[in-house]
Amino acid sequence: MAAWLPPLTLRGHSLPPWAGGILIAAAGASAPLAFAPTEAFWWLPVALLPLFFALVHASPRQAMVAAFLWVWPYFLVGVGWLSVALARYGGLPWPAAWAAVSLFAAYLAAWWALAAGLAVRWAPSGSAFRRAFFTAAVFTAAEWARGWAFSGFPWLTPGLSQTPPSPLAGFYPLVGALGVGFLLFVLAGLIAFGLSWRRWLPFVAIMAALGGALRGVEWSRPAGAPLALSLVQPAIPQDQKWDGALLGRHLWRQAELLAQTRGTLVVLPETSLPLLDAQIPDEWRSLVAQVLGEDRTVLYGAFTRDAAGVIHNSALAQGRAAPFSYHKRHLVPFGEYSPPLFGWFFRALSIPMSDQGPGAARQAMLRVGESAAAVNICYESAFADLIAGDVRAGATWLLNLSNLAWYDRSAAQAQHAQIGRVRALETARPWVQATNTGVSVGFDADGRVLSALPEWQEGTLDMTVQGREGLTPFVRLGGEVPLVSIVLIVAVLGSLRFRTKTPPS
Repeated sequence: MAAWLPPLTLRGHSLPPWAGGILIAAAGASAPLAFAPTEAFWWLPVALLPLFFALVHASPRQAMVAAFLWVWPYFLVGVGWLSVALARYGGLPWPAAWAAVSLFAAYLAAWWALAAGLAVRWAPSGSAFRRAFFTAAVFTAAEWARGWAFSGFPWLTPGLSQTPPSPLAGFYPLVGALGVGFLLFVLAGLIAFGLSWRRWLPFVAIMAALGGALRGVEWSRPAGAPLALSLVQPAIPQDQKWDGALLGRHLWRQAELLAQTRGTLVVLPETSLPLLDAQIPDEWRSLVAQVLGEDRTVLYGAFTRDAAGVIHNSALAQGRAAPFSYHKRHLVPFGEYSPPLFGWFFRALSIPMSDQGPGAARQAMLRVGESAAAVNICYESAFADLIAGDVRAGATWLLNLSNLAWYDRSAAQAQHAQIGRVRALETARPWVQATNTGVSVGFDADGRVLSALPEWQEGTLDMTVQGREGLTPFVRLGGEVPLVSIVLIVAVLGSLRFRTKTPPS
């Protein structure tokens, strides 16, 4: 084991390789505590320290092993709820579901392992500052690649953990979640690579003070009149949602909940009507029309089939704002389509309506009153550039429809809501999400909670949303791609300028 793991020295004490490996893995497994629902934001930079201490004297191979040991349990614990969807609702045996999640976590861990190996191989010589910033740049680039390659999975990217009251929350409008993650990596590197506390502590103080000052900046301004909005949370368990014998009861109950709302716009969650739009009973539409009257709109989730026969996961309007339709653009691999070469696994699952096609990259806004909402569905909230593009296209607020009942009572609901809060902070736009089982919530443009419903509780939620205009630096400059490009350029230049040359043998 000694050959595979680097020496780990903490406060002058060297740990045996086996003990160092256990400490690194335990730190990674505990790191999801920094995210919702616990939101111990301060814990993530602490949990990163064993990994970064291991990089100090590691060879590239040892660095890769250490990074894998940290990040594999990080994802296994952080997104272990995927096993519920695969086993309880996807038809896989529990051992097979956990094996699939373990392999997926290993794939995600491979990005960090590659980053660690490159960071050690090309580490610049000299000060801890240079090495810390270079290492942070390489890890940030790997995080971006993880969120892009093979359709991407940016869930649990470290920067998402720093929602208020973290002082780093003030940096979201400047550099987004990816950039906030870069700051976390820098901090861990400064401490681990030997910088005196007398020098890294001022860095922390400056970042905290600057983040606090940035929280006071008003990045956008009101646009148009406020909108009276209502959300419906039907709280239908996933094992009942697709039961044809219960469909009628669920449809009528949602119509009854609609009658309890007061908003000009009422929003039902993703696939609230688990049917093709053409199959929705006329009686239900007539009842909804009576409830709405002439001046209100309901947005509901259903499936549509286009002229080419492609099925879409859609959000559709009935009422004053109709006709309006939005088709999900970024689909969930295995749940909504089969990635290439994985047809065998896709066929092993029994997930309804799982052969879908994506919608167009740019779609119409939902215009109600003086507001323009950019709609997105479920997993799409995890993609910062997609949301930033909607804001550049003219959205004054952001609306997400989701169904997270697939994951039962797990951290998935709270993590999803935290992602929405980060998107509000990045874009300085209100973010509202209507979900089947929770969390149905609204955040204002500063990430403050407007109103929320408890998870797994049937009910309705009324709120007022004020649309906003004006672009944050993160949105104006194009989102994550320019950021990661700058980070990579700096990393390459730093490596070429300061890397110690290996003498000839």
